[in-house]
Amino acid sequence: MSESISKITRGVYKLLDYLMFLSLAGMVLLVFVNAVLRYLFQEAIVSSEELSRYLFVWTIFLGTITAYKDNQHIGVDLITSKLKGVPRKAVDFVGYFLILIAVGVMLSGGLGFTKIAMSTLGPATGIPFSFISVSYVLAAVMIGFITIGKIISLCKGEKKVWH
Repeated sequence: MSESISKITRGVYKLLDYLMFLSLAGMVLLVFVNAVLRYLFQEAIVSSEELSRYLFVWTIFLGTITAYKDNQHIGVDLITSKLKGVPRKAVDFVGYFLILIAVGVMLSGGLGFTKIAMSTLGPATGIPFSFISVSYVLAAVMIGFITIGKIISLCKGEKKVWH
C-alpha cells in the first residue's frame, strides 16, 4: 500500500514540475514574441500581457508547492536546530499543526474567491479570473496533503521527511 502511494505521489510531483515548466516556458514565449512584434512591427498581441500574468501566478503557486515539499522555504531554525528527541518532535508537530490551520484559511478564502471570480472575465482574453484563483486553491490543498504526510512521518519516527 505504501509503495503505491509513493508511486502516485511521485507521479503527482512530476506532473506539477511539468506544469510549472510549461507555465514558465509559456510566459517567457509570450513576452518574447510580444517584445519582438513591438520592436519589429510596432504591433502586439493584446492578450499576451494578460496571459503571461496568469501564467506567472501559476508558476508562483506551483513553485510554492515544490519548495514546501523539498523544505526550501526560508526558515529560522536557530533554536529548533539545537533541539533533539521529544522536544524537537513536539515543536515540529506544533509547527505542522499551525501550517494546517493556515492552509485551512487559505483554502476557505481561495474557494470563496474562486466562486466570485468565475463571473469576472479578463478584459483582453475573456478567461475567468477563477483560472488564477484555482492555482491558489491547488497550492493550499497540496501543501495540506504534504503537511499531513510530514505529520504521519513524524509520528512514525521516520528520519526522512515525507515527500
